Amino acid sequence: MSLTLTAAHAEGVSVDDQAVDGAVELTSASRLSFPGGRRGTIEELRGTHVLVVWDPAAPTLVGLRGIEAWPWDPAWVVEAEYRPADAGRLLEVTWLTSPSMRDTLPAPGDFVFDLRGERHTLRAFGVGGDTLLITFTDGTSGTDTPGMGRWLILTRPKDATGLARIDFNRAVVPHHMF
Repeated sequence: MSLTLTAAHAEGVSVDDQAVDGAVELTSASRLSFPGGRRGTIEELRGTHVLVVWDPAAPTLVGLRGIEAWPWDPAWVVEAEYRPADAGRLLEVTWLTSPSMRDTLPAPGDFVFDLRGERHTLRAFGVGGDTLLITFTDGTSGTDTPGMGRWLILTRPKDATGLARIDFNRAVVPHHMF
């Protein structure tokens, strides 16, 4: 990875607890600090570098005392069939970042399953190697959970049957919600 940050000492930026005055090379392990207690990390998605900034004064964090979770429920664990998509399938998505941006991501397959008497199909995005990301909303979205939905991070099934176990109890709130 080749990523360079340039800042003047007066800007109050540091990398790995060292004040920056000029140019510094960053890696995915770099820890950035900005004035006001903001922290940053570098993430890589399909060859693109992204600066993720955690701002403790962000309106979504002020007053946050925790994230509630429902008790684990075996009814939210399903057996799904993984159906590989045609090679090269891409889906357009809108990232809820600031500012929001549109992107096209590889979508290598779908998970098909029955839950509470209804058939569902969730498209999986490829985010590197055999790691897949499913984003979803449900009846709790916008009331009990964030309106933007939640994530499930899964491993592409290696089983020849294409069967996968999906545990919705393990859904997470996307970090950019904060």
